[in-house]
Amino acid sequence: MADKATASISASVGSDFAKQAISGNLSYTPADTGDQWLYLETIVDGTTSFLIQAGAELNKRYGRTDEAELVVATGDIIRWIAVKHTGTSDGSSTTDAGVVLSLEGAAAFGNTDGIFIDSGEVVCFKTAATLIDTLSAISVTVTGGKPVTADSPGDVLVQIAAVLDNVS
Repeated sequence: MADKATASISASVGSDFAKQAISGNLSYTPADTGDQWLYLETIVDGTTSFLIQAGAELNKRYGRTDEAELVVATGDIIRWIAVKHTGTSDGSSTTDAGVVLSLEGAAAFGNTDGIFIDSGEVVCFKTAATLIDTLSAISVTVTGGKPVTADSPGDVLVQIAAVLDNVS
């Protein structure tokens, strides 16, 4: 697999008087044919569940009727992932709910390792050895730009692009 995953990231922080900029790239070059692409659109709701479910079909350009489909298994390792909050609950209805990810497979809201994604935002990261059955997600109520409760604020449609080490 020759295609690598890349993201360009830039941040501008500080007051207008003392603004600083940080920028860089986040890339992953697949190590071997075990590294497989996944593109998925899925709905995150008010119940913590795995962001990528076992059995999801890995991306392919073509298939054969006499071959088994490559699918995600619980032991697959997330090497590189981008998660985009579409700002919608179903592709057309807007939502103000946010999403919190957890790398522990536990209740995502209130977890100290929670990664918060607000409406319309994208997050991209690499993991050392996070399995698909330890990356969980939940939709959360957002007030003042931060998650305040996981009291089932509704569905959030997210787009996921990932490189998984297919260990099955």
